[in-house]
Amino acid sequence: MAAVAASSVAFGVMPALSTDDASVTPVKCEAGDTTVDGRVFPEPTVSATYLTFAEFECGISLLVEQNPDRLRVDVVLEAGDKAEGPVYDVVMSDFTVEGPKEQLLVMSSIHGNEIGPREGAARQIEDMLGTHAFTDIDDDQLDVDRLLAEFEIHWVFPNPEGWIRGEGPADGNLFGTYARAEHDGKDLNRNFPVKGFFAYNSAGYFEEEGIAVRELLQDGFRREQDGTSQGWDLGTDNHGQIYDTYLAAGLQIVGQFDFQKSERLATFADRIDDEMANYMATAAFAELQLALQAQGRDIAGGYRWGTLYDILGYSASGSGIDYYNTPGEVEGVGFATELTVSNQPAANVYTYSGPVVQVWVDSIRAINNAMFKEALAENDGERRFTFELDGDVAYILDPARITHDDDNGRGSAADAQNAGGHELQPYDVSRMDFFAELAPLASTEVVPVTVAEIESGAVDLASFTAVIAANDAMPEPAADEAAYFGRLRAYAEAGGTLILTDAALQSLPRIADGFTSSDVTVVKNYVGAVGSFTSAGGELNAGLRGIASQTYDTVPLGYNFGGSNNSAPNWRVATSKWNAAGGITAGTTSSQTIYGELPLGEGRVRILGALLPDPTEAYYHPFGLQDYAVTYTGYTLLQNMVNAG
Repeated sequence: MAAVAASSVAFGVMPALSTDDASVTPVKCEAGDTTVDGRVFPEPTVSATYLTFAEFECGISLLVEQNPDRLRVDVVLEAGDKAEGPVYDVVMSDFTVEGPKEQLLVMSSIHGNEIGPREGAARQIEDMLGTHAFTDIDDDQLDVDRLLAEFEIHWVFPNPEGWIRGEGPADGNLFGTYARAEHDGKDLNRNFPVKGFFAYNSAGYFEEEGIAVRELLQDGFRREQDGTSQGWDLGTDNHGQIYDTYLAAGLQIVGQFDFQKSERLATFADRIDDEMANYMATAAFAELQLALQAQGRDIAGGYRWGTLYDILGYSASGSGIDYYNTPGEVEGVGFATELTVSNQPAANVYTYSGPVVQVWVDSIRAINNAMFKEALAENDGERRFTFELDGDVAYILDPARITHDDDNGRGSAADAQNAGGHELQPYDVSRMDFFAELAPLASTEVVPVTVAEIESGAVDLASFTAVIAANDAMPEPAADEAAYFGRLRAYAEAGGTLILTDAALQSLPRIADGFTSSDVTVVKNYVGAVGSFTSAGGELNAGLRGIASQTYDTVPLGYNFGGSNNSAPNWRVATSKWNAAGGITAGTTSSQTIYGELPLGEGRVRILGALLPDPTEAYYHPFGLQDYAVTYTGYTLLQNMVNAG
């Protein structure tokens, strides 16, 4: 079906209808059925309540019957003793176009009480099949025919049990409620074997539903290896939150993502922002806004985005979209979203608000449309990103690697005990791989230099715009440490930019005057982050996007988190000493300087105390570790430290 222009009923908003016709059904299950607005899945504003699981099943079955060349349903888990309903993968593509295709993921309501995503997905599936006119909200129309010719879209509904429990009596209560978790209380969105810290060290942790979705994702990755698929590309994992003044919040996932992948995710977020802003500008939304205001809900904006920590203030271990993004496992490019007031802790078929659900459904349409358009833009070659640098950059090489079979083995008592009984996975990691993966994407040379080369003068540091010491300024022994640090100081004094990150800040007293070892301290935080940016930062703070704070994530690197478990090292310098030495504080953590610049002769030393720590083996990491976990903000700050001024 070709795309059609937007109309006054964009996103299906229409006045509520009433009928006394007993033949009208909530959804269409047979071709001859009649619904209040003629759709298989009527719009929320004319529906009496949420879709039941059975209604979803019969409506999708009818759409498959009507569109056999574009839709099929794969059962990835049959209903059984533990699963109250089957887990469905609704596959949409132009099946008449043969050959390997890229795969897109739409994960809906993995938490059963986060209702909006599944309500939206069901209607958008119908939209895109042409059963009803497909509408868009701006001039950038989605070419559905082309999309389905080039891609295979997997609409996955992973939590039937949490859905079904809101439809009738349950657990001895007259009215059941939609459930976040499945039958034994395990959170399906903590049920995936991510590389890094795994918070669930108990036997039998993985549930059938989580295993089934994992195997679906693994199968797509295997198909890429054998050439029957082009692998997983973009994905959305759509959730609900308790309340936000924005219609939706985007959660950028963080892991071992090179600059290309990190920027694709950021561009994806910007596209969602545009789609949501366009939606809020429609007359249809204005009508819904009035209804929401009457319920005491006022929407200030369409979309805001950041990392999970930036937006919601926490991290997660074992989430589905983290697994989707994991290198060497699935290697998708996935984003999570949270719809406002779509996390309903005590909802069921009796707690329905048509205007609220309509906003959820329309938001899902905008979010998924953004993904589909971004996927086509990538195929058009429009999403190729370069890490722009003003000159060649050197980084001080650390040859050491952290492996599962080095002198200390896996390094963790928890791994040795392995109470979870998981098959322990090998790993071979180093923060240096960040630079190896950055180099092909940079506009100039990014090259390693060794301690010996610097100490001997075999390398001309003056040929580099910046020299980076990541986490350790002297990762190998030097015959003459004073001479080694003297060469780093001389490079900066002659006009160079020396960049110290993480624990390398401890070398500041050996490079600049006015500091002692006690001026540099470390705090163990939830994640690596700049707590707040200052107005004095100038060019160092240029180009910040989304909610900008987190600079690296903990889970992929193996760090524990939460309260007394916080273990992410954040290094900082006493601001009083920094200022006294003429430094500029661009960002602080716990009222101390974590990010900034110190003039040194004709050049400068720049610091960022949380960017590239070593992965750690200290905590449970049965599925391995990742090399680095730099956020989009971390990439921006590194680029600024090289280029500013």
